[in-house]
Amino acid sequence: MKDYLFRKNLSVKQLAADLEISPSYLYQLVRGERKPSLELAKKIETITDGEVTVGRLLGFKGEKPGMDLEAKYDARLAVLEKVQGQFDEKIAQIESRLSKLEKQR
Repeated sequence: MKDYLFRKNLSVKQLAADLEISPSYLYQLVRGERKPSLELAKKIETITDGEVTVGRLLGFKGEKPGMDLEAKYDARLAVLEKVQGQFDEKIAQIESRLSKLEKQR
């Protein structure tokens, strides 16, 4: 978002006013100290004409400015599939432990 402000020659105060949030909150977002709500992230993406994406704001890895929608979808899908795999592994571990506990009864 810092790059967007620089390229557009916008101050944090100007963008904060457009977003209807406080400049201090926007400073925290720009510095990466906080993450916006999904609603605010969508609003930022809309106001910046997609130059600052929801994915970047919410920390989706692999998403870069200028990616087309299909590339964004593929990047998000890859992240979700990885998380799904990790989730499935944890469930399998829990089920295995439960099975062992039930056999001990």
